[in-house]
Amino acid sequence: MENEKKLTGIPVNYRKFILTYSTNPEDHGWRQEDVEYVLDCIQNDCLDPSEFDCSEGDLYNDIGTFFDDGVCVKPDVEAAVYWFERAIEFDNDLARSNLADILRKGSKGYPKDLKRAFELYSACGLPYAHYRCGEFYEKGWGTEQDLAKAKTYYMLAYNEGHPLAKAKRREWDFMT
Repeated sequence: MENEKKLTGIPVNYRKFILTYSTNPEDHGWRQEDVEYVLDCIQNDCLDPSEFDCSEGDLYNDIGTFFDDGVCVKPDVEAAVYWFERAIEFDNDLARSNLADILRKGSKGYPKDLKRAFELYSACGLPYAHYRCGEFYEKGWGTEQDLAKAKTYYMLAYNEGHPLAKAKRREWDFMT
């Protein structure tokens, strides 16, 4: 994989994470009382990231997912975007991908912005983002259509074992 990064200049991040859309805090790796504490700190403007056993970027991304998925709080896409933007300031790839998903879909009434979504996915080193970049290049969403670049991104995601890229491989032969 390191050779692919050198050849393509595409960022690569092999960070493990759990994909969930659940409103159960434990599915997000948090206890309910801890989520409620974080939300209380936000409401009372006393959030101190040093209190938590994670980086600021990870904390802010998690808060964004709380608001996006409605974990112990009513779903609020505007708040989710705010917290994902803050996490991105700390170079958080999960937040880039989460925000890009909102912008790609125009989720929950938030305006679609394919150009910004593409920029976020392109700056993100996660296999999921590599797949999405392939999709954007294939379809010309937020960037020019470029099937050679689409193949490069799809192949990278495929080699990383991403399930969407595996399915795409059956549909479209990007290995040649």
